[in-house]
Amino acid sequence: MDWHDLAYFVCLVEQQTLTACAEQLGVQHSTVSRRIERLEQALSLTLFDRLGKRYILTQEGELLYAQAAEVQKEIVTFERMAINQNAMQGSVIISAPPVLANEVLIAELPAFRERYPDIVLHVRGDVHFSDLYRKEADIALRLSRPTQDDLLIRTISHVNYGFFAHRDYIEHTPIEQWQLIEFQANARLLDWLQDLIHQHSYSVIFSSNDLYVTYSSVCQKLGITILPYFLAAKNPALLPINPIDRTVMIMHEISATTASHAHIDKQAIPLVQSQPLYVVMHPEVRRSARVRVVADWLGSVFGK
Repeated sequence: MDWHDLAYFVCLVEQQTLTACAEQLGVQHSTVSRRIERLEQALSLTLFDRLGKRYILTQEGELLYAQAAEVQKEIVTFERMAINQNAMQGSVIISAPPVLANEVLIAELPAFRERYPDIVLHVRGDVHFSDLYRKEADIALRLSRPTQDDLLIRTISHVNYGFFAHRDYIEHTPIEQWQLIEFQANARLLDWLQDLIHQHSYSVIFSSNDLYVTYSSVCQKLGITILPYFLAAKNPALLPINPIDRTVMIMHEISATTASHAHIDKQAIPLVQSQPLYVVMHPEVRRSARVRVVADWLGSVFGK
């Protein structure tokens, strides 16, 4: 039996269709089908019932799935340990939210390449959590703290968010007609926005789960939205807003609010929110010198 067939088995259980599994593993769906058939023949068992395009575990398959998942983790661990962990060459995969990858990491890559020419970085702009157990990434940057206890998690920085609007929108829109652009992809920020809507009679004019779309919409003078300060700084026409008093904020107010995490004028809704930025690794990956170098580099980049 080819032990790598277990990876196809575990993936198909979780994805349920050949197409989804093939996309996850980066192969053709016929490859997935062939590997599953070979595993069933090797085990002399039927692991799945085929219901249309869906693959549903049989009773025998259910009994084997948990053990197969554990074995697959052990295989990945073994492969990691077999690599020359001290080599300062090779590839490191970084999973990061697209806005951090595009707006922060890319600008720092030339300096990294000059210092570590033999380390090739693969930067994946992911909005979902990459599976570090299956080596979808070596290092993950996340704004939400993972729940797995066995992962290595370190806070390397904080990202500050505030309300912003285009200068022309503020000048030409009566304050009683100010409307909000909703960013849906971050639960904490969405709750913040919903509090503002309910307490201060705002309406939503546009909604998106993509931060770049949200940013573009406020640049198009569509309304007020929540943005990270580093992204809003790309456009000098975007001004920080106090949506409670419906005024433009000035720098000493922003600095005081950010530093103390307090509320201006003791309002119930904060005007600036700070979210931790985490670097996350699997414990086995940490043994790699090049991965540690990249993790330390990320800490220096976002700790500026």
